[in-house]
Amino acid sequence: MSVNATATATATESLQKGIAEFYDESSGIWENIWGDHMHHGFYEPGSDVSLSDHRSAQIRMIEESLRFASLSEDSEEKPKNIVDVGCGIGGSSRYLAKKYGAKCQGITLSPVQAQRAQALANAQGLEPKVKYAMQYTFSLL
Repeated sequence: MSVNATATATATESLQKGIAEFYDESSGIWENIWGDHMHHGFYEPGSDVSLSDHRSAQIRMIEESLRFASLSEDSEEKPKNIVDVGCGIGGSSRYLAKKYGAKCQGITLSPVQAQRAQALANAQGLEPKVKYAMQYTFSLL
């Protein structure tokens, strides 16, 4: 490996660890604010932006993303395996596991988020279908 490649790998690892530490320290606060889904919502023009609507807007964001992806509602074509990269505390993958009955694998840089996500999945009876892991590196097969 060249000096440049080694320096880049070291910088990338340092960045990933810094991000993981930030999420480890702040996930509880984000969960209190955002709930299960650590992402923004989809708001119709003129909609209310109250906290209760925000939680609904997060689900609408998932549904709009599925619609945009042209995911079929046909039970024969529904996804059977889902990977949630950057899963946070797993709200979206738990939602999709329930919606489709799919197996879900959530991946995050934060061991704290992975543990919290798994605890929430287990509490909701999703343990056999939904697994979460902390992972710094990814490879495509």
